Amino acid sequence: MRLVQLRAKEIKPVNTKFGERILIVASGDLKGEIKIWRPIDDPAIQNIRANQFFTAAADSQGKYSPIADPETNQDPYVPESPYSPLANMPPVRKMGFTAPVSIAPTPTPTLVSIVPTPTLVSIVPETPKIHPHVQKLAEIMAQCVAAIRNELPGLDAEIEQKYATSLFIHASREIF
Repeated sequence: MRLVQLRAKEIKPVNTKFGERILIVASGDLKGEIKIWRPIDDPAIQNIRANQFFTAAADSQGKYSPIADPETNQDPYVPESPYSPLANMPPVRKMGFTAPVSIAPTPTPTLVSIVPTPTLVSIVPETPKIHPHVQKLAEIMAQCVAAIRNELPGLDAEIEQKYATSLFIHASREIF
């Protein structure tokens, strides 16, 4: 499922054999005309007006469903228990489209007294050791990239990557 921006061309109530429904004729998402049928009491369509943009979710079958704007959502979520892991996080709106908030602590500088005067040293995370097999594969890939650059200079970076990947696959079959 993906979110798309559509422009409502026309919104009208229509009597169907399933009862009264709302028909939204919209444009956008590389299609000339999109028809969206919704129940008359759908809360997601209450704020949609003609010639205005709205957000819709497109599923894998090509059906579109308007979604409510984050401003129209309910109150922010508050955990019921103070012992919940979410209790220490800032409030988050249900179904909101805000970016996740990172609460990871930042490393603080520490004083190291190797020399007579204290100096400020920042904590640098240690890089993990690379498995020898992975190191060998990385060397083979580097050789493939170098070979493509030597044999076919001036290629686009994306095309170069595709050729090098193909060469790597064939080379790894021969070597291993």
